Amino acid sequence: MGSLADLRAVADAFARESAGTDPAASVRSAIWPTAGAVVDHLGNIQRWAAEQVRTGVRADRREFRRPDGADRVAWFREGARELMRVLDGSDPDRPVPVLYGADGTVRFWQRRMAHEAAKHLWDLRSAIDPDPRFPFEVGHAGRADAIDEFGEVFMAEARRRGILPLAGEVALVAADSGDSWLVSPEWVMRRVGPEAPTDGARADAAAAATTITGEVGDLALLLWERADLAAHDRFRVEGDATMATALATTPVHL
Repeated sequence: MGSLADLRAVADAFARESAGTDPAASVRSAIWPTAGAVVDHLGNIQRWAAEQVRTGVRADRREFRRPDGADRVAWFREGARELMRVLDGSDPDRPVPVLYGADGTVRFWQRRMAHEAAKHLWDLRSAIDPDPRFPFEVGHAGRADAIDEFGEVFMAEARRRGILPLAGEVALVAADSGDSWLVSPEWVMRRVGPEAPTDGARADAAAAATTITGEVGDLALLLWERADLAAHDRFRVEGDATMATALATTPVHL
């Protein structure tokens, strides 16, 4: 699961680097096209999550936007500190509202905020490096958990929305960590190694029509639509390339 240590390390790096990045600089995001917009977005999300954890009541995200005239970096730092304070001081199993109108626990937000911060640290760094790697502040376990979360949270929501099925199964194989996952045509993701529950599950992955192999962080970036499948120095596709492209380009996390 995404950890508070990951969140603290990534939020600290984000605050430092946002202070040295021109807020008007372009980043690789169609939704938040500048560094300043990324800072405002992550600051908004963190304050919104902290309020829901603190109160246990669903909140309107619009109420936590940066006020006009507020110093952007100072505002972000203050919100990140409050998020850490609230998460550190909360029972991870206490019920709270989570995404998509559902109920969950504080543990959900510990994980979600760690991955949200890592994703937007990548966005921020793209103002300087057009194709950064997964934030080094997060280790292999956190990177693999970003993939697990994508399946458990965002693919599940996409299924509820009625996402079009894939033509067949696609396996994701992390060459550096030994982790692997299998995505069904119905967009159900399950781990199939190295902690697969059965040898049969590992055999299912080997029999998948399409396999995408890359470093675990690159696979997470691919699912987040922040890596290019055509980067052959980072990904190897075996089997039906059109299915790999469909997995990489179908909007899942809206």
